Amino acid sequence: MDTKGKFRCVRFASGEVGLVDGQDNALQVLGQWDDLKFGTRGFLHITNQGRSAYMDMKNGELYAQMPEFMNIGRFELTVIGGYMCTRTKKIYETPEVPKEILQAVDHGMYLVLPFDGEPSDEIKNRMIVRKKPYLVCLLDGDDSGVYWLIDSFADDSPLVMDDEGNYFHAEMDKMTRKAVKTALGKVDNVAAKAMMTYRTREISAVKDQLMKDRKAAARERAARNRVKNMEAIAGAEPFRIGNKWGLRIDGRIAVPPIYRTVEPPIGHYCVMENTCGCWGVVAVDGKVEIDPRYEKVVLHEDGTAELTVFKGKVITKKLGN
Repeated sequence: MDTKGKFRCVRFASGEVGLVDGQDNALQVLGQWDDLKFGTRGFLHITNQGRSAYMDMKNGELYAQMPEFMNIGRFELTVIGGYMCTRTKKIYETPEVPKEILQAVDHGMYLVLPFDGEPSDEIKNRMIVRKKPYLVCLLDGDDSGVYWLIDSFADDSPLVMDDEGNYFHAEMDKMTRKAVKTALGKVDNVAAKAMMTYRTREISAVKDQLMKDRKAAARERAARNRVKNMEAIAGAEPFRIGNKWGLRIDGRIAVPPIYRTVEPPIGHYCVMENTCGCWGVVAVDGKVEIDPRYEKVVLHEDGTAELTVFKGKVITKKLGN
């Protein structure tokens, strides 16, 4: 009756309609209906005695009318009759579209959904972390159903649990960009719960250190790039508007005229004075290197600054560090 890719809508010898694959394996037998065709967005269009129905091929759910669709990042949800539904094999639905969904953060590999109600005591007893409101989540690439969102680590990778108490740590696969689950075990007693708590703390410590290392590496790269960019800056000069001084480079304002004084650059830095008569240092790219709160500032060609503080005490600071 209809063909789409490797799938076909057919009428079997029994008179029933259904879906088969390219090897004629019956995937679904739907009943004694008049017509069956492929619809849009992975739905089947069923006709019987002049009436239409629509079946989601992903989970077999039957609708009296074609749902509306809501896309958040990589995730597609259906909305029909005031209900929001997932397109997973085990459907999760809420009686309305939660405002949290409309404001959802795109975590890439998982989508957080609010849980409508209170989990059973059995499920709550399996949770090593209880956070209200209770949340569930979809994992990209996993269409089995939703998982309880137990926690997330420093790199935003989630710790999830299914209804049977099986725990998983999901991370994004670098090639497919989809979630890949690592099974951590099952919580079904007090000892298992304690062991799971210990194991997830180990993962958390590893992730914390990983994020610290990444942030440190990012800061180092940013500092190196900034040095290169400042080395390429030439022709920086102070300019005045009214009684205020700033700094411009080739006619472009790098530092707006907000200071009482801006002295000519020494290397990549300028001594500046704020309105209260205190002195500091601003770089030619506009970044304030030393806040203006010193009695006197002297710059040297080697990038050091002598800062005179209260009662004439002088401290030395290496700029750019």
